[in-house]
Amino acid sequence: MAEQTKKDESAKAVQKDESVVITFTKPWSRYSRGDIAGFKPEEAERLVKGGVAVKGTKLPAAKADQEPKA
Repeated sequence: MAEQTKKDESAKAVQKDESVVITFTKPWSRYSRGDIAGFKPEEAERLVKGGVAVKGTKLPAAKADQEPKA
């Protein structure tokens, strides 16, 4: 019975830590461009909407790296 309780507590702990991974596209607070961090969903969404970061671990290509359109 105690073993089941530990499993339930572990499952709850995992559910509480639902961080969203973002990659910074420009400096913000102590983070630099290219830094990857996890935030609460609300904070991550605010940073993405503010143009400071993108969701995920891939940094978008810089404009200079993009091929010219024909």
